[in-house]
Amino acid sequence: MKKALIIMLSLTLVLSLAGCGGSGNGENSSASPAPAESEGTPSSEVEADEVKYYGIDEEAEANGLSITIDGAEPFDYTGMLSRPKDGFEYVKVWFTFTNVSGEPIDSPNKKDLYIIYEEGPTGDDSDMTSEENSQVMSDVADRKERYMVDIELAPSESVSGWMVYQRQTDKSEVIMHYYSGFVNVAPDLRFKFAVE
Repeated sequence: MKKALIIMLSLTLVLSLAGCGGSGNGENSSASPAPAESEGTPSSEVEADEVKYYGIDEEAEANGLSITIDGAEPFDYTGMLSRPKDGFEYVKVWFTFTNVSGEPIDSPNKKDLYIIYEEGPTGDDSDMTSEENSQVMSDVADRKERYMVDIELAPSESVSGWMVYQRQTDKSEVIMHYYSGFVNVAPDLRFKFAVE
């Protein structure tokens, strides 16, 4: 009886070791993480996509909406009551929003696009502003082309216009984020460009 029990335990031990030992062709268990690494590749690509920056005239798409920054230029606020903060200047940014989905969607609200003064991993760690700055009123010839409100865009329909922001004078490039939802998450799109 004891012999039979010892043989049974020995066989169980041998079978369990054989199961853990792999195929026995020289490969060890370290080869098994390969699928996990290949699964990790797409997320690495997604992370790379998350930090992609679009420049002037580059079409960026998110959630059925295409956003193109058509240009940026210093904004002359001479004769206006509103002045930029110390160390900042106004910049006029031209946009085109296009519905690339198959159903009607709203164009962005002017509060969905922010100039970023200091980037962080989330909106909570970034110093962002546009709400009070995109409201700048001015007596300029293209005032009617100012982007004021979001509108419903039919499929393939576009709307264009400009908004005014404050930008730091000591930085050569402007970084903007587009958020379709909350600003305390990663942005849907990022833009980086120089002001002429």
